[in-house]
Amino acid sequence: MEVLSNSQYKELFLNNLTDQILRNDEDIQLYRLEYYLRGILMPVVPYRTTFNFIIFVTKGSIKQYLENKEYKADANEIIFIKQGTITATLEMSDDLEGFYLAYENHILSEQELPKYKSSIYLMSPYLKFDKLTFGMIKQLLVLMEKEIFLNNLLLSDIVIAMLHVVLLKLLKHENDDIPNFTTRPMELSLQFKDLLFKHHVEEKKVSFYADKLFVTENYLNKCVKDVTQKKPKQWINETDVNYSKALLHSSRGIAEIAYELNFQTASHFTQLFKKIAGITPTEYRDKIWLSQSEKNDGNPSNQ
Repeated sequence: MEVLSNSQYKELFLNNLTDQILRNDEDIQLYRLEYYLRGILMPVVPYRTTFNFIIFVTKGSIKQYLENKEYKADANEIIFIKQGTITATLEMSDDLEGFYLAYENHILSEQELPKYKSSIYLMSPYLKFDKLTFGMIKQLLVLMEKEIFLNNLLLSDIVIAMLHVVLLKLLKHENDDIPNFTTRPMELSLQFKDLLFKHHVEEKKVSFYADKLFVTENYLNKCVKDVTQKKPKQWINETDVNYSKALLHSSRGIAEIAYELNFQTASHFTQLFKKIAGITPTEYRDKIWLSQSEKNDGNPSNQ
């Protein structure tokens, strides 16, 4: 599965970009969906990104695959894709309009954002707004867009502050009581999730991540469980299974997928998959093919 940087994402999915925009590697980037997100062959093969991005829909709709779930966003709704999340665009209406806002994780170290890092990371991937609230967010994005282009695409403190306000508006919508601090367990949990995204294929032991973070395995277990309600081992297993679900959309064999995920045997992989998903990998793949067949049968172009 590909892990895309911002520049790779733009080359694959954002058409009609100028050379200047393609070369833009600033930590915050903002584009109009209606100008660039066109002509993509869908459904897109699942991928991961090294950055975070938010899709704000002002008109039309888009359906996004996100960690084994499908989210459809219509006008006044957003889909929030966080770094390392398995995702893919499934459908997009011809009249889609809105904004694509991308930012790198380390930008959250700027200004006041560190206080909210944990809340932002744990925020829901889908949010629906009333017209008034979404209108305010849209105005912020328009102002950010103008500031970016007035500054010749270069990042400024004003743009960082605007990102801060947009993220806080999203957080405030989801939860009025936003914690404005990051505790040691919160920070450690975020660091663990970041390492998990990078190493889960090769490393299945909690001790590996504890060593990387210079803490004991027991302390890491306690911190991650307290913050996320799941132990690190459960996160490792679920990350592997979610990754494998994306691979099961391809024609690869079960044994090949198990090997790619560094399981000792295909049977071990199958047992874990059934424990997490409730069905075997083969049964899951059969459901995918059945669903695709039903969609094709219901497509007027096929009748």
